[in-house]
Amino acid sequence: MLNPVSTRTEDHNVVPSENSLRCLFFECLERDADAWQRRGWAPGLTGWRRYFRLLTFGGYRATALYRLAHWAHTNGIPWVPTTLHEVNQALHGLEMTPSMVVGAGLYMPHTVGSVITAAKIGEEVELQGGITLGMRGAHGFPILDDEVVVSCGARVLGTITVGRGSIIGANAVVIRDVAPCSVMVGVPARALPSRIEQR
Repeated sequence: MLNPVSTRTEDHNVVPSENSLRCLFFECLERDADAWQRRGWAPGLTGWRRYFRLLTFGGYRATALYRLAHWAHTNGIPWVPTTLHEVNQALHGLEMTPSMVVGAGLYMPHTVGSVITAAKIGEEVELQGGITLGMRGAHGFPILDDEVVVSCGARVLGTITVGRGSIIGANAVVIRDVAPCSVMVGVPARALPSRIEQR
């Protein structure tokens, strides 16, 4: 068990304390709920009432199960991450790796048919249904920066980075790095010209 005070390894990487991990777990759940409410879900509800209402929606429930599985994985609790992963897959049709780091403010309204395995997913990200984030051949996994939107049926594959604020269009297949604030469409995906470029 980790000590209440954070420790440092020899390579100077910070190891989060057990208390800080617990705080991060609840902070992420709260910011996930905020992201849902900004989009019109559970309007006007506060406190435990908003969580009770949001947990009736499959997408938020799936997010909460992932958060719990990731917390258990980070704390080194055996069996629990795998079990919760399987429960999530059975209940919500979602394949979401417990070891993956996902920032707070995740909005994932539809989960069926989604396979989500990324090197890292930033904060305030929106993931729609039927998407795939994963490897391309023998290559590694993608990184999604903050405020990225991945639309229905999109594929983001390989060791690539999707820049902050970018939108991946429905059914697009992204296999190359995406500049910040881009809109990607097509197979393979290409960036739409910005309004400035069109002028």
